[in-house]
Amino acid sequence: MRASSTDPLSQFTVDVVFFSGTEQFATETYQVSATTWYMAEQQALHMSVGSAYDNSRIPDLSRTANVRAA
Repeated sequence: MRASSTDPLSQFTVDVVFFSGTEQFATETYQVSATTWYMAEQQALHMSVGSAYDNSRIPDLSRTANVRAA
């Protein structure tokens, strides 16, 4: 199913968790307006690229996103 401009926006809270290898070292929370939980997740992950925790000096950097309705 494709989102269109007529789909209503919902508010989501997305916790982006940052890892170095298997060790969690930070969490940032984003408030996102999106049509689906998947779009909210993708927006928050994109936003997290601007985070201070997104640092190329961190070994084996990865992140996950946990979405919930706001």
